[in-house]
Amino acid sequence: MVRYDNTSLSKNARANEILEVVLSFARMDFSHKVPISEDDDVFDGIGAGVNMLGEELRHSALTIKEKEHLLREKEHLLKEIHHRVKNNLQIVSSLLNLQSDSIVDPKLLLLIKESHNRINSMALVHEMLYKSTNLRTIELKEYIELLSSSVNMSYSSPAKEISFNYAIETGVFLDIDMMIPIGLILNEILSNSFKYAFEGKKKGVIGITLKRKGQELNLIVCDDGIGLEKKFDIKKQNSLGMQLIHMLGEQIDAKMKVSSKNGACYDITFPLK
Repeated sequence: MVRYDNTSLSKNARANEILEVVLSFARMDFSHKVPISEDDDVFDGIGAGVNMLGEELRHSALTIKEKEHLLREKEHLLKEIHHRVKNNLQIVSSLLNLQSDSIVDPKLLLLIKESHNRINSMALVHEMLYKSTNLRTIELKEYIELLSSSVNMSYSSPAKEISFNYAIETGVFLDIDMMIPIGLILNEILSNSFKYAFEGKKKGVIGITLKRKGQELNLIVCDDGIGLEKKFDIKKQNSLGMQLIHMLGEQIDAKMKVSSKNGACYDITFPLK
């Protein structure tokens, strides 16, 4: 078991370590482990659960490969893998929920909620692939609507009424290599809107637009909230969420513009692969 002295690591850094390992699981790579400290704190509990999950997934993948020759169709194998990954990601999500029941620190609770939503964004990809007829691609419009509804439920409050305005082109299908980063980017943008955009407001609207432009897709997410700070630069932000948006945007070769006029607006263009 890997151990380290975590006194110099921030909560964000440790949450990021756990997320990186879970991300590797979503890519079907089960070789990574979460380092465990000597503190026996909430992050160690989550990390131990994630490591156990990795061993289970690795064993399951090997078992499926051993039985592959007995399966008549490769589609059945793909369906089983997506089903197992989705179920096990939901186990991690449940672990996070259990941990949150014993936590009173609001900042730590927010970190756990954010990690929970990131895992759900990945689990949703595998769930939709499992239900898809071709098991390789899913429609982006359906995914965006399901994910935005999930984030809304996570952050919903009786004190605020937040609604969505969709203008999403139909018939855009993407594979898992594109859907995982896009889903995480969208999750971070929507989460930031719910957490910060509507302070002091009882109502708010988040608009999501998706258009195909030749061999590229243009995704625009805007809210009518209080807007971003002056001279906002996503590359210079210290928050894990903003770092993820920038990092994953580079991963899919996206061009990103962030503006703040009548609310925050993210204009993202990425190539169809």
